Amino acid sequence: MPRRETYAQGSPCWVDYMAADPEGAREFYATLFGWTFGEPEEYGYRLARQAGEVVGGFGRVPPGRGLTPTWNTYLAAKDADAVAGRVTALGGTVVFGPLGAGEDGRFLFAVDATGASVGFWQGHWAEGIVLVDEHGATCGHELWAADPAAAGAFYAGLFGEEPAHGREVRGVPHGVSPQWVSYFLVDDVPSAAVAAERAGGRVAEVRDDGREAVVRDPWGALFGVRDGRSRSADGTR
Repeated sequence: MPRRETYAQGSPCWVDYMAADPEGAREFYATLFGWTFGEPEEYGYRLARQAGEVVGGFGRVPPGRGLTPTWNTYLAAKDADAVAGRVTALGGTVVFGPLGAGEDGRFLFAVDATGASVGFWQGHWAEGIVLVDEHGATCGHELWAADPAAAGAFYAGLFGEEPAHGREVRGVPHGVSPQWVSYFLVDDVPSAAVAAERAGGRVAEVRDDGREAVVRDPWGALFGVRDGRSRSADGTR
């Protein structure tokens, strides 16, 4: 089981889930992916693990702000302060940060120029999730953008590059707000879709001849599942 130690600038490097019902959400994702959860850290934040390796974080939606449960995608940043400045210069909005995360690193959260929320992580020790492209771990991320060209220009301006490994852009489906969608690897997409629906979720879209699906969890948060046949040898589609 390979461990991911480093991330290129601009690559998705971390995901976390903000829950309205933390206990119920942990049960749903444990049932679907086999995750276990560590003891709560500051503000009740927990690490999600697959086979003992970290695959993401679980927190709680801040009360009283009208926010809904969601998955957040974080991009690797070598200099969080510089990224924050470029976000604003390129038409985005910094929501908070950069803030320290103890000795582990610094992070900020922003809304990009097309209206999608996105985080940035500058790791001091670990640069991100250590387990990827394995069952129950992330295997790709899509930005659903109302204007894919504008979105591409925004992130190219941030990082001076074409879309990084694991970072894809597509048009946002009708009736859905711009957002990042994280995909998790499963052994069999139809079986995972059935399991999600039995646990209270809903399949929103099936693609790639059934090898990929987008699911809404019981609280409305979007995420995707893919099987290994939808990826090439380097983990891209």
